[in-house]
Amino acid sequence: MKMITYSSKKLFSGGSPWMVRGVLCLAVVVAYSNIWPNVFLFNDGIVIVQDKFLRHWSDLPDLLTHLCNAGYGLPSGFYRPVEMLLYFLMYQAFGPSAIAFHALNLSLHMLNVCLLYHFGCRIGLRRGGVFVATLLWALHPLHTDDVTYISSTSELLWGTLCLSGLLTLLPDFSLRKIWQAMIFFVLALGCKESTVVFPALAAATFFFVSKNRMQISAYVRMWPLWLLSAGYIAAWLLFMHKTGYALNDVGDPNYIGSFVNRLLTSLATLPTYARLIVWPTGLHIEWDFPTFPTLLAWRPLAGVLMVGLCLLQIFSRKKSQQGLALSFGLLWFAVALSPYTGIITPVDAVINEGWLYVPLMGLFLGVTEMAAGFFEKKKFAAKPVVSFIVAALALSLGTTTFLQNRIWRTPETLYQNNVQDQDWGRGERDYILGLFYLHRGDFDEATAQFQDLVDHPDAPSAPRLASAHMWLAMTWLHADIKNNMIMPEALDSALRTSPHIPEAISELGKALQENPDFYQVHRILAVIYRYQGNSVMADFHDREATEILQKQGELKR
Repeated sequence: MKMITYSSKKLFSGGSPWMVRGVLCLAVVVAYSNIWPNVFLFNDGIVIVQDKFLRHWSDLPDLLTHLCNAGYGLPSGFYRPVEMLLYFLMYQAFGPSAIAFHALNLSLHMLNVCLLYHFGCRIGLRRGGVFVATLLWALHPLHTDDVTYISSTSELLWGTLCLSGLLTLLPDFSLRKIWQAMIFFVLALGCKESTVVFPALAAATFFFVSKNRMQISAYVRMWPLWLLSAGYIAAWLLFMHKTGYALNDVGDPNYIGSFVNRLLTSLATLPTYARLIVWPTGLHIEWDFPTFPTLLAWRPLAGVLMVGLCLLQIFSRKKSQQGLALSFGLLWFAVALSPYTGIITPVDAVINEGWLYVPLMGLFLGVTEMAAGFFEKKKFAAKPVVSFIVAALALSLGTTTFLQNRIWRTPETLYQNNVQDQDWGRGERDYILGLFYLHRGDFDEATAQFQDLVDHPDAPSAPRLASAHMWLAMTWLHADIKNNMIMPEALDSALRTSPHIPEAISELGKALQENPDFYQVHRILAVIYRYQGNSVMADFHDREATEILQKQGELKR
């Protein structure tokens, strides 16, 4: 029987580059075609809907000189002026329209799809493999955390600017092009802090494309990029030292306070990430991931094994072009994910699906290039067979993305997904269910969940317990909560009809006992006491909230 062979250079690469890009973008549009009814969620309300700096041109200087949550009055967030400027322009043009902001994220994702395809071709990979890699990356449901969740624009933006900067550097990485790429690097730093790894991504790309990859001087020539990265890191460290700002100060103390535990826990996340990449089911906005204080558990051991195999691949002296491409993909993944590991500085979550957006770009390019070379070398089966496999994978990923978008529709759908599919501890489960019932307006059920949490002998950490008391106060008042936000007007409306104001005040007092610096509770008490006509106590709690914000170095007069 005659075997039909194919050239991987021709597979999936028919038509003009613009036609190929059109096919890729069409696939994205279809996979995300059901996002338009989705509402603003959680941080969307903080950085867009309720950000007072987005509403008037006179507030633009404040927007560009404060952390991203300052417009809502929160002493948290990051300095992302480029992202916030884009939100400002969108808000001025369309107002708080969820459809418009969904269109922004979807457009950025399609732009990244085109840039990734162009980048893969520019670094010399097989066009067929680049097409497959870009298609599967574009449709992967892990990216719903960045595309469908509106306030994740920063991840999309730094992907855009990172790819643009690397395309600027290609093919020769001359000093002139390095200075040109600095423009994209600076803009990207204004979008996402993880952009500090851009020089390392540039070095990994140079290692793959250049015959001078072993010349140290070639990497030293990139000194402007390294210098800017070091300066940015130094500025953040100085800011955190001066203000006491912490990226994560409410998590497991065993994780936050121990470098070894953070390292072991970071290794333990690798098999979980691998599973999510290969089998993307059970996706969540939040993960209840344990801290690992020992290597004697299967997850950190599996992580060590994975790192060891990757290092063997990367530092192997005898490598084909396909092996070199795989090493590039692994290096890219490790470098792009490194700011999120929490090893050096604890981050606000141990594991997060949205962090894989940029790391998967290079990984997918490297893996598909290796696969294409293997199939070509082995004269594997026939082009229709490979086409069928790729089409089936794309259809499966696209369908999963389509279904995942519906989970992001409302706060209730997200809570239902989190509670049903993840093995939360009892306290965290009660907290999530309480918030779910509170958002739905089922106050009796919400009260039962939060009461069970605060009465449970295995109480959570003080900050979490303080939050539970605050939400329990809101259930007593029957306050209307949207996107985890307590709006003054909703609180005023609840106070006019609630017979349980004393119970609410009692719970808020307990919240302050657990966390005296809980400025949101002080603000709520100020509203309640002012409603009761007690201006002395109202002014007292207003002053306390203001002093807490000032102490944390975030409030500028």
